[in-house]
Parts: sequence; C-alpha cells; structure tokens
Amino acid sequence: MQSSFLPAGELLGPDCKIRSVVLTADPHLPSGEYSFIDLYCTDNTCDCRKTIIQIFHEEKLVSIVNYGWENPKFYLRWLNSTEDQDRKLAREMSGLSIDFLSPNLVSEEGILLLVNHLLDQKWLAMLKGNYRLIRKTTKPDNIIRLPPKISRNAPCPCGSGKKYKTCCL
Repeated sequence: MQSSFLPAGELLGPDCKIRSVVLTADPHLPSGEYSFIDLYCTDNTCDCRKTIIQIFHEEKLVSIVNYGWENPKFYLRWLNSTEDQDRKLAREMSGLSIDFLSPNLVSEEGILLLVNHLLDQKWLAMLKGNYRLIRKTTKPDNIIRLPPKISRNAPCPCGSGKKYKTCCL
C-alpha cells in the first residue's frame, strides 16, 4: 500500500481539535491567526511515528512541517540501514523540519520557531495519541476516500463533453 497522509479530523472525526494561535508584532511572521492541522500516515504497515503539520495563516496554507518524535536511532532502524546518507536522513526525520512540499509563503525560520515554541507536552501527547488511534483504525477497509470535488465549470465526468453544471449537477 502506498503511504498517504490524511488530516486527523478526517480519520478521527469532529472531536479532533485544530490548534490555533493569534500572533501580533512577531519579528518573523505576519500578524494574524495561525491554524495547525496534523496529518498522519494511513499505511498500516508503516510505523514512522511522525506527523505532518499544515500551517494556515488567515485560512491560506503558508507552510508544512514534519515532526518525528523519536530519536535518530529509531529512524535509522526504521529505514533498515546503517549507511551514512541514511544517518543524515534519520537525523532530519527526528524533530522538526520544513517539508520539501511546503509552499514557504512565510519565513521558514519563523515557522520553526513558532511550532517549536508551541510544541509543549500537551500538544505532543495529543499528536502521539492521535497517531496511536489512527494506527488502530487504519485498516485498508476502514479508510474511505472521497472523490475529488468537481468544479461547476469543469467538464462533466460522465464524458458528455458538457460542463458539469449543465449536465449531471
């Protein structure tokens, strides 16, 4: 099964909390509300012990960070390797880092400082708890994938060649 990450709320339901903070006069980041959505691996054969956190500023995705809470030795064993290049990767997987797919619309340094500051024992316990719950529930039969939303002006998926809004909507 190919690994994919889904938001905790999509997997655990509406009781899943989204963390938000309001910043004013921060030297690294624009003022306003920042929301953090944690995503987890849905591959039940994977035990990566990490989360991907999408960070929104005023409802716009501005950054993506990875957080692995285990030490580099764990990730080296997880990679099943002792190669030098994998040692570097294991160190990067442990702790907080900017994801290579991050849009980086705000300061990377500012985002890392903010998340590191917010990453207290309570938030860490929530991330680990969500991870454990999702590991228990992510059996291939339990994951429901919703089809992508079709824009009203997109071609209709039925193949008629008409716009969706004038065909099957």
